[in-house]
Amino acid sequence: MKTAVLYGGHDIRVEEWPEPAAGRDEVVVRIRAAGICGSDLRHYRGERPDAEYPIRAGHELSGEVVGLGPGVTTLDLGQRVGVEPLHLLGCGVCIQCRRGAYHVCARRGLRDQHAVHSSGFSELDVAPVENVYPLPDSVSFEAAALLDVYAVAVHGVHRLAPRPFETVVVVGTGAVGLTQGQVARALGARQVVLVGRRSEPLRTARECGAADAVIDTSTDDPVQAIQDLTDGAGADVVFESSGGRGAIQLCVDLAGFGGRIGVVGLYAVPESIDASSAMRKELDVMWVNSYSTWDGRREYAMALDLLAAGRVQAGSLVTHRVSLDGIADGFSSADAKARSGALKVMVRP
Repeated sequence: MKTAVLYGGHDIRVEEWPEPAAGRDEVVVRIRAAGICGSDLRHYRGERPDAEYPIRAGHELSGEVVGLGPGVTTLDLGQRVGVEPLHLLGCGVCIQCRRGAYHVCARRGLRDQHAVHSSGFSELDVAPVENVYPLPDSVSFEAAALLDVYAVAVHGVHRLAPRPFETVVVVGTGAVGLTQGQVARALGARQVVLVGRRSEPLRTARECGAADAVIDTSTDDPVQAIQDLTDGAGADVVFESSGGRGAIQLCVDLAGFGGRIGVVGLYAVPESIDASSAMRKELDVMWVNSYSTWDGRREYAMALDLLAAGRVQAGSLVTHRVSLDGIADGFSSADAKARSGALKVMVRP
């Protein structure tokens, strides 16, 4: 089979590998769609000093079942499925896993979840049956490949718990920011405002239901704009979804007294904030790391419910598509979004 392998910074190659076989309680999935994520880009750029190349990446994936291992009775050959990647990192017995927080498994430490186990940039991949979710006809392969991103957004809403009367601000116009806005609105936020500087994603934000209002930082002062929208109170909840330099401090500036900040974006270098301002406002600053379970149910499954019910719209998020053989061009487009206009690049093996 064909698979893409990262050998270092800006060095990705498509190679022939042996086809995988399903072990007990595992299935083989023929990949039909796999999204290029920000964490994939960090490995592509060589920004992870702890990365152990070569790496087979691609954790936003969907496809159809083409192989069943012993013990699999809940899925059928040919069934369309989405695949949750992160549970493989949990040991299943530590205190965190027993709480359902397998994304921060105590025995595995806080390694980069996205770097191991899932190989969506391939023709075939293997997954444990418990991580494979049948798709309703209403959910396309591309939408299902975005379930990982939507699950992060669901986890963010669970962590920060915006209430119906609160104003939510999302900083960042990438797929993470737009899905965060969609999920916040779907789960009851009264007013969601998206802040960013790329005009095309800001337009998409309105079209896909990610925001009630948008603020273009290239033309407007976002802090003043939020003050105007909230009668001087500031935002109740702010999601930092960009991973950009200075973005966490911007969230501090946007938040009102007693506000809550959720840092969702990935950071390659340390960030600093004006702690005195955060203290004066008595802000809660939380980090949103992937997803797991909430109240005993997997957040990936909750994201699938939102997509299946049409409460979030994934269609307009995919702007670029490449074949597996063209994956180098796909990474180039994803790496230079300002030039390419890419929002989400989808690999179609």
